[in-house]
Amino acid sequence: MKWRIEKKYIRAGAIALAVIVLAILFQFSLEHEARMEEHKLVISNTLMPIILGFILAYLLNPVLNFFEHYIFTPIARFIWRREEKIPTRRKFSRALGVFCTMILFLVIIIGGLYMVIPQVYQSLSKIVSDAPSYYNTLQKWLNSIEPEQTEFRKYLMVAMDRLYSQAITYLNQNILPNMDKIVAGITSGIVGGLKMLMNFILAIIISVYVMAEKETLISVGKKLTYSLFNTKNANGILRGARYADRVFGGFVNGKIIDSFIIGVLCYVFMRIVEFDYPVLISIIVGVTNIIPYFGPFIGAIPSVLILLMVNVREGLVFAIFVVVLQQLDGNIIGPLILGDRLNMSSMWILFAILIGGGFFGVPGMILGAPTFACIYALVSALCRSKLQEKQLPAATEAYYGVDQVEEGGIIHMMKAPEGKADKKEKRGLKKKENPKEEKAEHEKTEHEK
Repeated sequence: MKWRIEKKYIRAGAIALAVIVLAILFQFSLEHEARMEEHKLVISNTLMPIILGFILAYLLNPVLNFFEHYIFTPIARFIWRREEKIPTRRKFSRALGVFCTMILFLVIIIGGLYMVIPQVYQSLSKIVSDAPSYYNTLQKWLNSIEPEQTEFRKYLMVAMDRLYSQAITYLNQNILPNMDKIVAGITSGIVGGLKMLMNFILAIIISVYVMAEKETLISVGKKLTYSLFNTKNANGILRGARYADRVFGGFVNGKIIDSFIIGVLCYVFMRIVEFDYPVLISIIVGVTNIIPYFGPFIGAIPSVLILLMVNVREGLVFAIFVVVLQQLDGNIIGPLILGDRLNMSSMWILFAILIGGGFFGVPGMILGAPTFACIYALVSALCRSKLQEKQLPAATEAYYGVDQVEEGGIIHMMKAPEGKADKKEKRGLKKKENPKEEKAEHEKTEHEK
């Protein structure tokens, strides 16, 4: 008789071994934290261009599809009409589609930086050079406060003088004596900037290869999925990946387009009313608008403060404009571009933004909502599957009045409150005590007899 080990014991042993190995690795990472940080930095620097390349290819994929399907594929069909030339058509459409996509991306990036950076630099220089005049403007405004509010004005004047003196002291004692360290920091910043530029160039090159071979990469991923999991789980993983692609792709690309439109509208308004710093403030409003819910407030607060330093009226008018603009975005522009991509209530989206921002900062605030939407869909699918196995309804509304559930899907609802039951009993007693109804019931009984 052969001695056989059952699969469940092998699985339990593998899980126990994995737990022990993870515990040892965790203990090692705690004891050698500095060395682990060095290895982590090396790994992150090595993988950063690859990660950026895949992200860039994913974001540019809708543009590639537009060029490939609507422009170059019809041209290729016109040039190569025979069926045996289909591979040639595909190569032609893909190559020209990738080329035009990258040219458009580089034109937007380089042209945008060429137009924006000088104006942003001028705006920041103007803010620094005009700081004393802003201080005097604020003092005049405080002096114009009504005499009944002298205590409030006095506290504001003291606070403002203290902040101004602290800023001057910090400039004289910390900035000027440490110019050598600042220069060294700028030098290291230049080196870091060159590394960032190199990573960006590598990411562009990697994104070109990813876009050119996207079907092959997707097919390899499917093959690995079906080789590692059984058919049912593999199908579920692929359905989840398609859902995540639809949520993330639609949300991120839609948010970028929506924020670009908001920034342009803000710039047009500021140019019409001739407010100061139109480019700087429009960039702040447009970039922060990518963050759901909190983004408009994050961008509006520094923008309003900058304009308040220039002119109180401009700051107040711009604050009103931001409120109107965000209402327009939330009710018309956003739903038109994004639709209901997340398919979640506002409460869950708010929780996702807070949790994502708490753990991962600004990227967590941006991607927290679509990530939570995917988790929410996964949990809903698992819950629906388990409820169907137990012959229970999947709709949430069906459980509002549930008291308990028996085996076989038999549901018992909660009883009505005693006050309502007493009222029903009283109405029944009053009904029986009605003499006309008693007489009619007596005559009916006699007739039947």
